[in-house]
Amino acid sequence: MTVHQFIIGFCLLWVFLCGRMWWAVGRQHAWQRHAIAVAAGFGAALFYLLGTLIWSAVKPKAEPVLVPGAETIRVSPKPASQPLPKAFLR
Repeated sequence: MTVHQFIIGFCLLWVFLCGRMWWAVGRQHAWQRHAIAVAAGFGAALFYLLGTLIWSAVKPKAEPVLVPGAETIRVSPKPASQPLPKAFLR
């Protein structure tokens, strides 16, 4: 969960950085402001996708649970300390 929050935080940082650049560009350069706004959206989406893909490839895998084979299981008979009930003797 922490890594997911880090990736989202990095995407927000990218958007805020692009917003600062967008704010710095003058109003008469509308095409530059549009390009910066589009780059902010696509860049944040790209950072999110790449971050989640890279993290899913790098994160440690869970170890599989090994079930013991039949050759390692030992069964011993239960000693008959009491006689069986009559319902079982029919």
